[in-house]
Amino acid sequence: MFKAQVLRRSFSLFNRGLNAHVVRSAARDGHETIRIQRVRLRKPFFDRWRLIGNAIGAVGMYTFLKWLEETPEEEEERIREEKQRAANLQSARAHGIPVDEEDEEYEEEALIFLPTGFSRPKPPTFYKGSDPEWQEFVRIAPDRSRIERIRGELVSLIRDIAIRSPQYVQRLGKIDPAAGTSWIEFKFPDGPPIEFERPGIEITDDLTVRRSSRAVNELHHHRLSSILVPTAVANSLYADTKKKVGKTWQNFRVYLGWEDSSKTKVQRMLAQFPPPQLPTEPQTPTNVPTSSPAQSTTSDAHHPPAPSPSPSPPEKEPASSTPGDPAYERFGIVLPKPTALTLDLSTFRQAFRKEHKHVKMQPPRGTFMVSGLVEIIGEKARMTLDVSAAYDPKIGKFVMLTARLRSFTEYRQNPKGGP
Repeated sequence: MFKAQVLRRSFSLFNRGLNAHVVRSAARDGHETIRIQRVRLRKPFFDRWRLIGNAIGAVGMYTFLKWLEETPEEEEERIREEKQRAANLQSARAHGIPVDEEDEEYEEEALIFLPTGFSRPKPPTFYKGSDPEWQEFVRIAPDRSRIERIRGELVSLIRDIAIRSPQYVQRLGKIDPAAGTSWIEFKFPDGPPIEFERPGIEITDDLTVRRSSRAVNELHHHRLSSILVPTAVANSLYADTKKKVGKTWQNFRVYLGWEDSSKTKVQRMLAQFPPPQLPTEPQTPTNVPTSSPAQSTTSDAHHPPAPSPSPSPPEKEPASSTPGDPAYERFGIVLPKPTALTLDLSTFRQAFRKEHKHVKMQPPRGTFMVSGLVEIIGEKARMTLDVSAAYDPKIGKFVMLTARLRSFTEYRQNPKGGP
């Protein structure tokens, strides 16, 4: 007879009716129970028009980024133009034509340069027969006297550094700069060192937008690469985590009884192989009187043993390092000890030393490599160094030098096991 009336009202401010009107309408229709249900209409998040707009925006952004990137054809054309400009300049110099390098290499300066990516290496190039660097190499290679002089300069430089170093003198003793052998070889590079560049967009003074690139220092490129791709840190963290997880799993197995602890294993091995028995003491002769034990027992009865001192109660260590702050005491906040929050990073440090590789810089343009083994002899010991250096024939000096210890031999070797 009586049916519940469900009234669905919208949230519009103009279509909202009065409560009295709703009650009269329900009474007129014969309803006593009124249930008002509010409904919220909401559009789906991914509707058709939003998906279409996102797709159009993604396609436009992809097209814009592809336009910013330099295509291989454009890169080859730019390299060809640079080579042609260098060849024209060199031919003009060979014919004695005065050329103003500033006018030849002048380019319209950019007002703003906006990088569009990370630094990258340029394509490798090689020396030509007409390049001045290659012609200098051709003059040096057959000159045996100059080769021997460069070899002697490198050996003398290494031994002078060892003589001036207190660490070498302490280990080797007095060093003889003329003693020792050496093995040195020369290697001429096929091309200049690889250069690095950063692509981007530049805006000139006349508001012309064009794609270009800027040169980047080699050291900055390697440092940025190591920061963005921390391979050494990731491998070290993996090794440290693997060791700690394995140790935790082993302790968990021991706790559940699935595996014996290392201490129990050692005790079991000792039980399987007992130590040799010591020789027994000789037996007491039968004619010796046996009254001595009784006498000792009687004396012990007259003199009772002194009571052992009671152990002192252990000192209670402070449970926490919480400072005497009323706020901490009021709310009962207890902080752990700083000594309990230790972090073992020995495995991480050891793995990082093994994985980390120092930046190996390339030799400058126009230099060639001189490498080999140099022996240094002192009064206490001798050592051999693996040497690598870059020699610049224009200035006649070594511009880069690295040395690594190959072997170290002491003249007197004491036994480590003792006398």
